[in-house]
Amino acid sequence: MAPVSAPAPLRAPDLKRSGLLDPLRGFTIGLRGLGLVFSTPRLARLTSAVAAITALTLIGLAVGLWHAVPAALQWAWTPPDTWWARSLFTLLEVLSFLLLFVAGAVTLPMMLAAPLMDPISVATERLLGYEASSEGGLGRTLRETTRAVVNALLRLFVLLLGQAVLLLLLLIPGVGGPLWTVLSWLWTALWATAAYLDVPMARHLYPFSHEAAALKRRTGVCLGFGAAVALMLWVPLLNFFFVPVAIVGSTLLFRGRVASGDIPSPEAVADAAKRSKDSGT
Repeated sequence: MAPVSAPAPLRAPDLKRSGLLDPLRGFTIGLRGLGLVFSTPRLARLTSAVAAITALTLIGLAVGLWHAVPAALQWAWTPPDTWWARSLFTLLEVLSFLLLFVAGAVTLPMMLAAPLMDPISVATERLLGYEASSEGGLGRTLRETTRAVVNALLRLFVLLLGQAVLLLLLLIPGVGGPLWTVLSWLWTALWATAAYLDVPMARHLYPFSHEAAALKRRTGVCLGFGAAVALMLWVPLLNFFFVPVAIVGSTLLFRGRVASGDIPSPEAVADAAKRSKDSGT
């Protein structure tokens, strides 16, 4: 009987070309991540665990904010009497709820599921045919979890700061509302890409400067990928899976950009770090 050959590795996304279709390329990478988490046994098991954490987090967050936001606003300001002022007050309640829900939804599940993020990224790289180690013991797991929580809190601050600045657009008569909607969505999409691209890049010890450069060089791809992640957040039931899907997709995005030469390879980064360390000793 002939030996059973191992399945051929999947191909990383082809991102060698850049142009007007970059947002679409990034969006399709997010959708490809959605397909992989349900078609690969290893990813499916990890996805189920993260999905359970995400589901409980999103439900608790929505219920908590549903009660907390109106109470907080009514404590800060006396509810108005006139109909137009009440309408504005209601709009403020809705916008506050949506902003805080998005901020919590893209931050809290990552913090709570931090120990499972690296295994998902490792499993994805192995599907692509790359050697990826998940070893390191309890000490490394604790360090990576602590780093993930700290980074999540810092990213949350950046997200809220940007959204707070964009809220000033609502003061512009007529066009302020639509302009805020578009720019707020774009800011959230770019932020989501940065948050999830950090998972594979941090595991390969890329410095922050490389991550920032990755966002600047192919902004269209990043916006497209982030839009896919943000869109999944608002689809009932599917939003329970958006964290593992985003991790798989960001790993695909990372490897595609490395293959295109847009991001230096992990080996090149490791060699550069070693030379820098040797020259400083």
